[in-house]
Amino acid sequence: MRLTKRKRETIAVMNMTPMIDVAFQLIIFFMTVTQVSELNRERLELPLQKGSEDQKPAILTINIDERGEFIVGGIPRSMSDLIGLVGDELTRLGDDPDRLTVMVRADRRAACEPVNRMVEALSRLRIAKLRFSVQVPE
Repeated sequence: MRLTKRKRETIAVMNMTPMIDVAFQLIIFFMTVTQVSELNRERLELPLQKGSEDQKPAILTINIDERGEFIVGGIPRSMSDLIGLVGDELTRLGDDPDRLTVMVRADRRAACEPVNRMVEALSRLRIAKLRFSVQVPE
């Protein structure tokens, strides 16, 4: 009688822990990116205007709410703070106003006076690239 050894069957088991870790890291990453991108977008009612193309992202976004308050990065700013912030940005860009693009997002219910004051202040700083956000009617 011949005795044979039993063959052992090996079953491949995949460790799913690293895959789950990567999935959670991606979820955390996208949640963080979403919050950072929403920081510059205050809830405003923009004026309606027909547009031809989307605007490119601006280097500096200034929001003006319906009360005429300036908001940059989610923080309310006074006019002097705003001028200082733009001056700091100009310094960072080598004092070249042509390299700075300012995106203005003004609530359509806001008075024109704060917008005009801001535009005058930006023109005194020789800011040439000034963009206004509008909402395209559907």
